[in-house]
Amino acid sequence: MRRICAWCKKELSPREDRSTEQEITHGICSRCALKFTSMIPRKLKDLLDLISEPVLMVDSLGVVKAANERGLRLLGKDLAAIEEHPGGEVFECSYASRPEGCGHTVHCTTCAIRNILMDTLAHGRSYTRVPAFQKIRTPTGERILRYYISTEKIGERILLRIDDVADNATA
Repeated sequence: MRRICAWCKKELSPREDRSTEQEITHGICSRCALKFTSMIPRKLKDLLDLISEPVLMVDSLGVVKAANERGLRLLGKDLAAIEEHPGGEVFECSYASRPEGCGHTVHCTTCAIRNILMDTLAHGRSYTRVPAFQKIRTPTGERILRYYISTEKIGERILLRIDDVADNATA
């Protein structure tokens, strides 16, 4: 799969990572990210809304800083309800409500979403369509959501794209 910048069309994937030339996915290169984030008077949310998939911007502590309109619809929340909240709380992770809090329970060490985010931040490695799941709280009980997620590092933040979601009742 080829990864290219959605704006300048620059190749983002090393040549050896491409298995099929026909499949293309998009990200944003550092140069375009800097160019677009420096545009005034645009706000970060306006820039994120240009992305057609659900996207959240997360900082180095796993705290959600912004989301695009599709991401907000997927979560069923408004921006004020997710800004400055840990990702586990935003996604209603069953373990985030424990006394230790999101990112600090024994379950967090095996959370694919958290591990991929932290690896992207630490090493700059982007991921594309990685399967992950999360046990979430809902008014009708716990459910397991299965995701395909992708990440892209921009400065000291990460764009978390949610490619697909499948919902499975657990109890």
